[in-house]
Amino acid sequence: MLSGSIAYQSLRGESPTTITAVKAVLDKHPWYPNQWKKELDKVPESQRDEILFMLAARWADEIRNGPDKSQDRGRWHYINYRFKPDSQPANVQPQPPHNVNILTALAENERMAKTDGDPTRRAIALTWLFHLVGDVHQPLHTAQLFTTDYPNGDRGGNLVCVRVKESTQAIDLHRFWDGLISTSSNLTRLKNEARTLRNRPEFSKGQLTELAATDYQSWAKESFQIAAAIAYQNGALTGNPKGHRRYCSEVVDANVIPNGYTRTAGRIAHRRITLAGYRLAALFKSVTAN
Repeated sequence: MLSGSIAYQSLRGESPTTITAVKAVLDKHPWYPNQWKKELDKVPESQRDEILFMLAARWADEIRNGPDKSQDRGRWHYINYRFKPDSQPANVQPQPPHNVNILTALAENERMAKTDGDPTRRAIALTWLFHLVGDVHQPLHTAQLFTTDYPNGDRGGNLVCVRVKESTQAIDLHRFWDGLISTSSNLTRLKNEARTLRNRPEFSKGQLTELAATDYQSWAKESFQIAAAIAYQNGALTGNPKGHRRYCSEVVDANVIPNGYTRTAGRIAHRRITLAGYRLAALFKSVTAN
């Protein structure tokens, strides 16, 4: 949702016509009349376009747990580039990424958002772009660790249990990284957080040198490098395998992440979500140009 708000705020100053074009497409989304409009009617008219961008960015996660899963595409949320630390033995054999993944989904939904003649399908495709651009900027949506502890892969950190502090319950590493951006669902708070991020000098467009890369694969590779070097500490992070347990909270005395890890991860996560918002804004300019 933060990336949607950042994209809106960027477009409001640079290309208001793109906001109008995006809204016209989203008006045809199946969720607009019954779900989104109820939320929009609760806020002043001047705020509705930004809220719509935020709701659109959340849709792909909401349908995963909703009653109608016909639009859910689980493999679209990630690509598992293989990460096998140098210290691992030869018998650890990493598996390649699935041929359906976030990169193929981004390309397909961009094509549909640009050219599909059916307004509903086009709206759904655009909504997928809202979400997937955010996902591809999250490091553990682009990597899978292979070690003797995880011979079949760790599913992007989902099977690695860690504790943030000695006094806290264990959580999976994927959830830890996903939660660094914001755990709030309060729309006003998220809008303010987006504005705060955009106002940080180090997150100005001139300082975000990564913006020079405009293709999806480069974005994913950026995230993968962060996953390998920072999230997995080049293989030195010692989490505990989830094993047969349903939740990491069931893993008693899981290893605590290193000092300074959370601070470093937080700075990276804020930079990545800001990049995602700016890149989303640029993508919408391209998608709606015709």
